[in-house]
Amino acid sequence: MDRDTILVVDDSEIICSIIKGILETPNLHIAIAHSGEEGISKAKEIKPTLILLDIIMNGIDGYETCRILKEYEETKDIPVIFITGNNDSDSVLKGFEVGAADYVSKPFIPEELKARVKVHMQNIKNQRELQFLMKELKEMATTDYLTKLYNRRYFTEQLLDYVANNNNPISLIIFDIDNFKKVNDTYGHNAGDMVLLTVSQIFKLILREEDVISRWGGEEFMIYMPDTTAEKALDIANKLRNEVSKYTYHCDNASFHCTVTGGVIQYDREISPEKNITNVDQALYFGKSSGKNRCIYNYPIMV
Repeated sequence: MDRDTILVVDDSEIICSIIKGILETPNLHIAIAHSGEEGISKAKEIKPTLILLDIIMNGIDGYETCRILKEYEETKDIPVIFITGNNDSDSVLKGFEVGAADYVSKPFIPEELKARVKVHMQNIKNQRELQFLMKELKEMATTDYLTKLYNRRYFTEQLLDYVANNNNPISLIIFDIDNFKKVNDTYGHNAGDMVLLTVSQIFKLILREEDVISRWGGEEFMIYMPDTTAEKALDIANKLRNEVSKYTYHCDNASFHCTVTGGVIQYDREISPEKNITNVDQALYFGKSSGKNRCIYNYPIMV
């Protein structure tokens, strides 16, 4: 099980040993540094959950150490609790000004130290849970639940944003899985889900990182390819189509293949986004009505 780590930065080995004895548990590791410079280096290396930092040390003091920690991207969000023998208001205020989250006075009471650390560790846990929840909510809002591809709404937003901010050519590809209803009727909906997942994975493996793919709806997939002419997109579409046709599915004691039909256009900025979608849909329609397992560009059949 992963353990949280608290980094103690204090030039006193005795203080470090006492803190370690008070705080370390099977779920909480205590790392030690004996100077501000070492503390900064170790914090960047191990990225602790929390830092306990002495103010008065040889070399750079705790204030300067904290200020530097808050400048680095990898350490700036780590909470710092000052350990100080100077608990006058000016010293405490200076600590907060350089970015400290809290302070504990020396000589400290073990239960107080535990309590302050516990509060900050709980805050960090709450933040982690919130970040995880926000990530899940964003994923739910932008992706298809089965394939984890972008959903139609988010794909459209991304496409319109790219069109508005770039003048490079864009191509659209739409694919439909051929005879998908027959797969569901013959082998069951679990087999249908397997086909959808596999096709989406084949597409993701072949497409470039900058290409954007969505589950457009049902058994349809829509792709936009930035900085790509339709001729190049047609080549890619046929490569995708061929790879899908080679894959063998196994379901119970049966095996089968699936094919896809595609439509390809180059995005036309002179017409509306809706008309562009209609055009690529029409290219797909011609492919489906003229034999399937082919890719159509601007209506002439190009297998």
